[in-house]
Amino acid sequence: MSFSALLKRRMEALGVRMRLGQTVEAVEVPSDRNAPIRLTLKDGERLEVDQVLVASGRSANTAGLGLEAAGVKLGARGQVEVGPEYQTAVPGIYAVGDVIGFPALASTSMEQARIAVMHAFGLEANKMAPVLPYGIYTIPEVSMAGETEESLASKDIPYVVGRAHFSTNARGQIIGESYGLLKLLFRREDLRLLGVHVLGEQASELVHVGLLALMTGASARLFVETCFNYPTLSEAYKTATYDALEKVRSLPARTPGT
Repeated sequence: MSFSALLKRRMEALGVRMRLGQTVEAVEVPSDRNAPIRLTLKDGERLEVDQVLVASGRSANTAGLGLEAAGVKLGARGQVEVGPEYQTAVPGIYAVGDVIGFPALASTSMEQARIAVMHAFGLEANKMAPVLPYGIYTIPEVSMAGETEESLASKDIPYVVGRAHFSTNARGQIIGESYGLLKLLFRREDLRLLGVHVLGEQASELVHVGLLALMTGASARLFVETCFNYPTLSEAYKTATYDALEKVRSLPARTPGT
């Protein structure tokens, strides 16, 4: 089951009602502030709600700053166009964060600012990390870094999946985390770690163990030989690695050229 499906199942168990594949055709806002807002969906279903949140994407808040007059080039949705060191078309003017677009995360924005400042002061050149972590702060949390099964399949890279369910982890049992899951993607050829995906308690923290392994080009051996504190959720990395190794042993031997 995909992580999106697992997240959907858990959120529904917590009382969240999902209406996927729908669009809102009409909104009725009553004059009485105590009365519910009425939404009509494309299939005719009517919902009564207290609040409506419209998520339509991000636009850079650059209007009225006079950037174009200064020679700074703007792209779609008012986003500032920058080079590898986040310098704009005007030497000495830099832009980072949400105003330059994807990934528009607080963590990456701080790294972009570091690189921009170092470039501005003529310090040793730095580049953005090749692997970035992503975190979704839902309940439960979801976080990932590196490749996905879909991306590996599209690149025709043979891989093996290792999974560790928090329900079988001692710390997971202690804290009552029965829905959590760690999924590791290893290259089948040499068991190099290619992707890490976490759903559950502290997912946005746990992903960093795998992130460091990705940054250093580590293989399954790193997790096998690492001694983790017990009981901890981090120990799931060892469990997931053992799961992947067991699957590798059961795979048929590959012939040259396949």
